[in-house]
Amino acid sequence: MRVKKLRYSYHMQLDFERPAWEHNFKLRCFPSSDERQKISGEHIKIYPVHFSNSERDSFGNMCIYGTAKQIHSHFSVDVNGIAEIDIDGRVIAEPHKAGIFKYETPLTKAGVNIREFHRSLDPRGWTGEFERAVYLMRMLCDDFSYVSGATGIATTAEEAFAMRRGVCQDYAHILLALCRLERIPCRYVAGMIPGEGATHAWTEIFDAGIWRSLDPTHNRECDDTYIKISSGRDAQDCAINQGVFYGGGKQTQSVHVSVKIL
Repeated sequence: MRVKKLRYSYHMQLDFERPAWEHNFKLRCFPSSDERQKISGEHIKIYPVHFSNSERDSFGNMCIYGTAKQIHSHFSVDVNGIAEIDIDGRVIAEPHKAGIFKYETPLTKAGVNIREFHRSLDPRGWTGEFERAVYLMRMLCDDFSYVSGATGIATTAEEAFAMRRGVCQDYAHILLALCRLERIPCRYVAGMIPGEGATHAWTEIFDAGIWRSLDPTHNRECDDTYIKISSGRDAQDCAINQGVFYGGGKQTQSVHVSVKIL
């Protein structure tokens, strides 16, 4: 067993134009342990908070929900901990639970541009779901460029592909769209990688009873430096922060992630 140890910190802050109160929130930014990663020493601080509790959503992601009753001009969460990643760990799933990930969503629906690109490819020579997904990833990376600010959180796979540029969320959504045209169960992953910056996004491919990870942004299979936070059908299922409140006005959200190899 080969294990790599990583120290991570995650900060999200929501700033309000005007004071807010009676803020009911649901946060999804907490790595949890599975067959591939072991999380320890995790410390969570939420400001402000009157009441909070935890649960897992329908995709198995750890969530904290609660209420901030008092008046506040900003809302924040800080998460710190240690992740031990086993590169040989395999996240096992039952086939009947993976079936939902074969189907497109509004964010991953293939339109004219993605379908035309898919028809120009020939993944049939590759045996196995994972090998076909790797082929699709390689072809995508030859025809798509990383450009920060070119897209937004609501940009669909089809819209991003039509421009041939985007960020990690777009790479992941487009690869999901291509894999789903091949009827390959696949899911979106939000997580962290070494360095300073924002969260990262990649994909997981269901192959022979296990989930295997690909990072289309970097055109590679994920290694033992990737910390998973959440997964779902698309980025919407992995939303960091959801909530309703009184007041507030215009909101600005910022995220800062730091991951160091120990």
